[in-house]
Amino acid sequence: MKILLAALLGWCFGLFAPAMAQGVQRLSPCIEHTTQQNGHVHIIKVDLSCPSIELVGTAPDTAPTTVKNFAYRNRLNVAINASFFDPQYQPQGLVVSGGQRWDRSRDSRQHSFLACTRDNRCRIDPPDHLAKADPDWYTVIAGWQNLRNGKVICARSASASCYSNAREAHPRTSVGLSRDRRWLYLVVVEGRLPDFDGYTLTQLARLYQSLGVRDAINLDGGGSTTLVINNKRINALPSRQLFLERTVANQFGVRDTAAR
Repeated sequence: MKILLAALLGWCFGLFAPAMAQGVQRLSPCIEHTTQQNGHVHIIKVDLSCPSIELVGTAPDTAPTTVKNFAYRNRLNVAINASFFDPQYQPQGLVVSGGQRWDRSRDSRQHSFLACTRDNRCRIDPPDHLAKADPDWYTVIAGWQNLRNGKVICARSASASCYSNAREAHPRTSVGLSRDRRWLYLVVVEGRLPDFDGYTLTQLARLYQSLGVRDAINLDGGGSTTLVINNKRINALPSRQLFLERTVANQFGVRDTAAR
């Protein structure tokens, strides 16, 4: 019975989220998409030195919504889910969109964040540090664990859940920066599937290390994990969700105007 159910679920995933072939897919002059683990791990590489690249966060008056709606509304090449959020869809940590900080949004020692200026000068702020929103920051999304040099870092005051979440395999959404801050990486890992559980955060950190990325942050994952490319959801959702994409508090996207 379990075998039959697994086969049925696998068929459903293939129907509603066709697997992307392994290899490199050029999405635009400055964005490429590669996959690993038989298409279960998606890596988006963005050249921030390209003047045609625009980084987009969710406008507060359009939230909450799905990643697919966000991508369509903003005409994005790539979009992912972003910050962890509470039951009222309030993002945790600092969030800035279009240069405006979200109401009740602030940094905490528990969170890391990615901050980018309008001309795509980006940085990753680690946990255990309190930062005020810089007026030059145009887009900011917050994450939880910091992934540095192949290791998982929780804040010193972090609860046990920070570590237990890191040890278990789950679907994952994350962002990272190359050492020279030229390349932005978005890594989305599928999981909770009959043939693939997902990644632990140590596995995710080591993947970033293999890409030459020193600093990355773990964003909201699990059932929220979503990757949309050119208005199509690419990743398979966890088994129990079938094809139903989850509404999330905020998103992050990339638009290459040279591809228009």
